[in-house]
Amino acid sequence: MQPKLFFDMDNVLVDTLTVFDRLNPISYQVKKPDQIPGIYRRLSPITGAIGAVKKLSEHYDTYILSTAPWENSSAWQDKLLWIFDYFGKGFDDIFYKKVILTHDKSFVRCSGGILIDDRPYHGASAWDDSNFGSFWLQYAFDPRLTWEKELIGLMIQASQIFLEAQVNEREALLLANDGFDGKYRLHGSFKDNNLRDWEKNK
Repeated sequence: MQPKLFFDMDNVLVDTLTVFDRLNPISYQVKKPDQIPGIYRRLSPITGAIGAVKKLSEHYDTYILSTAPWENSSAWQDKLLWIFDYFGKGFDDIFYKKVILTHDKSFVRCSGGILIDDRPYHGASAWDDSNFGSFWLQYAFDPRLTWEKELIGLMIQASQIFLEAQVNEREALLLANDGFDGKYRLHGSFKDNNLRDWEKNK
């Protein structure tokens, strides 16, 4: 049995915040950029993300775990269509019926696994939970842990430890991290620490 790996979409697989930060929502007659109809359909992948997911899917049972803004109904459909565009939608494709959209990612951690998410919000930080054997790995918190640098190597090492040592995903990742000389910082604070001004205006 392969270990489980969950990917957040925004700022992990999809270049979201750098686009939103440049937009003026008023010109689209909405309050926040994430409310712009169709915006999630047009976003580009993070550099290296598509190839990284395909590589890691050889070592993990992979899932998408993401949120979508409540006041933008098109975002829920557009996120699924984005996945179809880059990963396919057929029975043999990586994320076939393995996409979870929710406002509280913490509910999903009860099955164990590792969540790669860029920030602690919407229940992501709750994945750092030894009771469930789950872990939140914060994408790019340690600048070495990106798709173009050393993140893939760390994750492959963790999957090998999972299989060989017969430990859960959390323990496998921590053991893999211990094996690197320059031990990575796997995540930052569990509290809100990087909200944009437009994100604070509920």
